[in-house]
Amino acid sequence: MRMPRNPDNWRHGVNRYRQHKCRCDECCAAYAEYRFKLRKNPEGSFTIDPEPLIRFIEKMEAPVPASTQQTFARWREKGVDIFVADRHCCKRGAHPFEVYGSEWFELEAHGADRGDS
Repeated sequence: MRMPRNPDNWRHGVNRYRQHKCRCDECCAAYAEYRFKLRKNPEGSFTIDPEPLIRFIEKMEAPVPASTQQTFARWREKGVDIFVADRHCCKRGAHPFEVYGSEWFELEAHGADRGDS
């Protein structure tokens, strides 16, 4: 027997938000909590010095696009997340150790101590 389409019988939460487009306060709060738990590092990111990575990217890509220059400026201001640095190194065919040297394993261990990995 099918459940009648009565809003009083609906259970609110992530499923109601995603599947049935319910936007009540309860569903929105449940979905926000769900999205927060999916983040890699909800406590905050672990940033590192961007200069070795920037030099590596500039060496790999002779004419650096303007959008990349803007990214470099943001990294210089705020630092680069350790996951982003890893992704950029791997995308260009290098292990982060080749860019950061032995410092990378110290950074990685420090990130693991904080629960970032």
